[in-house]
Amino acid sequence: MKRLITLVMFFSAVLVGCSQPPVEPLRIASSPWPGYEPLYLARDLGYLDKLPVRLNELPSSNVTLEAFKNGSADIATLTLDETLTLLADGKKARILAVMDISNGADAVMARPEVKSLADMKGKRVAIVNIPLGVYMLNRTLDAAGLTPSDVTVVTLPEDRHEKAYVQGKVDVAITFEPFKTRLAQAGAHVIFDSSHIPNEIFDLLVVREEVYANRRKELCEFVRQWFVTLDYIRDHPRDAATRMGKRLGMDEPTYRATMGGLILPSRTENQRLLGGATPALLGPAQRLVGIMAKERLISVPVNPADAIDPSFQGCLQ
Repeated sequence: MKRLITLVMFFSAVLVGCSQPPVEPLRIASSPWPGYEPLYLARDLGYLDKLPVRLNELPSSNVTLEAFKNGSADIATLTLDETLTLLADGKKARILAVMDISNGADAVMARPEVKSLADMKGKRVAIVNIPLGVYMLNRTLDAAGLTPSDVTVVTLPEDRHEKAYVQGKVDVAITFEPFKTRLAQAGAHVIFDSSHIPNEIFDLLVVREEVYANRRKELCEFVRQWFVTLDYIRDHPRDAATRMGKRLGMDEPTYRATMGGLILPSRTENQRLLGGATPALLGPAQRLVGIMAKERLISVPVNPADAIDPSFQGCLQ
């Protein structure tokens, strides 16, 4: 009788186990950008093998933003201004990590005859039709003492800037890596970049609110692996740069030079930026809200604190 009961319990457990649906992978959307490459390095090194995640590299940042908006991505790599735009549109999201801070990697690239910002007047300026593109255009024009009516704006995806430049269709391109390096190779030079506006362009790992509420343990382990990967980059810089540069079509020295325009905040720095009673990211984010409202990039009040949960940093210890 005991044996019969044991068998019944065994097969019941098997049936229950079989009836549970497989765990859906967390869908992560990103676009080409050196600061996002550690995600793919983590995959290459096997750090993500045991996690239910799927990396989807999309062709451009505006496609990534749209994927997050329409729910086809659970997690996305977004700039701070894009995240604030989501909040202004009524979308609920949480910031999991600050991936990088731009310190020259976003730039205004111009033809040799455009020697200064003032020379942009009357020129054709390519931008990407995303919040960051509009934001960088406005910050550039402010620095130049120009208005939008002083230039001709040409809206193009980032992967078409180089071709438009080579074909003579634009004089200036507001772009970012790796396209900045490609434009430089085509003869363009930098007349303004994100190092002139420090602590304004942050790249973030952002998750949908409902996913954050239901899959926090998996999200925490995923973010842990991000920081493990940053440790690998620190300890094995040449190998890491070779692996990451290869995906972007760069050799190791070029990739390392490109990364010179980025700051990759450590685990400790992320805890300062996103944790504690007053997360340090709130200051720059609130200033950015003011700038975006002034430039009419958002039309309703936004509270950046709505996207930050300081308690999440505790799981990364």
